Amino acid sequence: MGLVRTLHPGRWAAVRQKVFDRDGWRCVKCGRPGRLECDHVRPLHQGGDPWDMANLQALCGGCHREKSRGEAGPLDPERERWREYLRSQE
Repeated sequence: MGLVRTLHPGRWAAVRQKVFDRDGWRCVKCGRPGRLECDHVRPLHQGGDPWDMANLQALCGGCHREKSRGEAGPLDPERERWREYLRSQE
């Protein structure tokens, strides 16, 4: 659970609702409706404001994961080998 949600659950729920309303209850990246996640455009660990509406966007789970992966950077070689092994077992 994220730090913002942990420390301010009521405030976070209200802000999420406003973000989803503003974004028309669709992912701003792919346009899909449905289950959404509230994403910080500029991550908190990079100085993003956790409450600034301009720093928040509605993303579907897939787009949020893709964005987060990009922010985390490439996998280390050992983890990449493990991922490839798992894919080969499917």
